[in-house]
Amino acid sequence: MPRPPRIAAALATLTAAALVPLTVAPASAAPAVPAISTSPVTAVVPTPATTAAGRVQAASRSTVRWVKVDRAKVTTMRNRSSRVVARPDDGTRVVVVGRSAKLLKVKVGSKTGWIGKKAVTTTRLTDVTGKRFTTGRVKVTQQIGTKSRTVGHVALGTEVKRLARTTGRDTNRVKVRIPGGRTGWVSASRLTQRDVWRQLAQCESGGRAGISTGNGYHGMYQFTARTWRSVGGSGLPHHHSAAEQTKRAQILQARAGWGQWPHCTRKLGLR
Repeated sequence: MPRPPRIAAALATLTAAALVPLTVAPASAAPAVPAISTSPVTAVVPTPATTAAGRVQAASRSTVRWVKVDRAKVTTMRNRSSRVVARPDDGTRVVVVGRSAKLLKVKVGSKTGWIGKKAVTTTRLTDVTGKRFTTGRVKVTQQIGTKSRTVGHVALGTEVKRLARTTGRDTNRVKVRIPGGRTGWVSASRLTQRDVWRQLAQCESGGRAGISTGNGYHGMYQFTARTWRSVGGSGLPHHHSAAEQTKRAQILQARAGWGQWPHCTRKLGLR
């Protein structure tokens, strides 16, 4: 039975209205889809990138130091008068875990405490042992740098004990203990294993400190009485210790050179 015209028109209108949301909804929802997919990207990607950058900075920052003074003081607090927890020697490796204006918080073995920045260096140090002898008159400085305060001077051929050596920057510097107990840094090129004074004494007198042959020459280095007195000696050379005789021989060599012992120094290749 045919529907009346009015009813048919009303049904057509309702059907069209019901179909409209189905065609419009996807178009209106389209902008929301990128928004949803973009949001996680902006939230996640920068975070790992920032973290990675932070790791690079942390890894590139040096935290290792080496002690460059004798028995450095590491204390529990930043107050330098607080309890001492460690006394690391020259060449000891420490790891920086904190810092203030003038102090570093370091880990020394299993102990942690504060140490003065001036007591450590970023230049790698290694412990060394053994005797060396100076190749000339040498200036000994308090710090690694050659412009540091001078601790003392030692004469040619002086025996020193090596304590530590730089193996990073400034590889030409060695820390030594000099006669009298003082310590400081010298150029590695000014040290040798050759004991020139022992060799010279051996050549001149067989190394015998108490020798007096009756020919006017005395002691290890065969001083005449006049020459001995000219370098501050008292009495006669062979009445003094080997160390005293070497000290006077060093003074003579500094003043007049190796020519004072013409035969032996030529034989030993010293001139």
